[in-house]
Amino acid sequence: MSYSYLELVKNRFKNFDRLDPFPQLTKIVGEHLCKPRLVILTTILTKICLDRIYSYAKIVNPNCALDASGEQTLDVLEYHHPQTADEVYNFLAGYGAKGRQAYLSLLFYDSGFLLARTLPLCLLTYFGFKRAPEWCQPGVWLHLVTTVWDLGENILLYYLIKMYPSRINFVAWLASGMIQGKWILFWCSLALIVVSMIFAIYHGFHGMLRNSVLMEKDRKEKENARRHVNDALQRQRKKNTPASSSAAAAAKKNE
Repeated sequence: MSYSYLELVKNRFKNFDRLDPFPQLTKIVGEHLCKPRLVILTTILTKICLDRIYSYAKIVNPNCALDASGEQTLDVLEYHHPQTADEVYNFLAGYGAKGRQAYLSLLFYDSGFLLARTLPLCLLTYFGFKRAPEWCQPGVWLHLVTTVWDLGENILLYYLIKMYPSRINFVAWLASGMIQGKWILFWCSLALIVVSMIFAIYHGFHGMLRNSVLMEKDRKEKENARRHVNDALQRQRKKNTPASSSAAAAAKKNE
């Protein structure tokens, strides 16, 4: 019984040849969308949107916590991990009318930030695993799912703020669940980026070492070929030298 079970597991792993469930999607994003100019543009837009997010976050929550340098941190609803509808509405009530209006603008720039950052993250993952075997290439779908999930959370929060002070407990509860799931996906994406960088460094050095070995092998093959050619020329000259000497001696005798 145990032997057949182990054989079944072994066969399953033997047939497991690709980790990425959407290889065509990864190919489209990696080869057609990850253009240098587009990546630079999205990186600049990411920085612009992030600056605007921090600006509006200070309006939403002017009493937010300070970091080690005394600067205000990004301290808004989704960073407190609310778990119930009451907790969500307690935060919205505490922000006041001005804070809630600023939160709407914050959500707009946050959506732009999410869309702009997706392409650089996909680029890092794609090129990090590009030289890895197919069975360990995860693809870029996780970053896309994280972006879509985060955008869905923004839509729910936008709806709750626009409808305030009317309470829609189900939507608020759903938003709290989306916030929890957003952070799980965020840390998974971050872990994927770290692993992709490790793979990029490993395969980069491995490729350099392989190229150096191939170059050394090619150099030795060229040296051996040159040595064979020189030996052949020397043998040919040795054969021609007695013949030319005999011809010269015969000509001298005929004179």
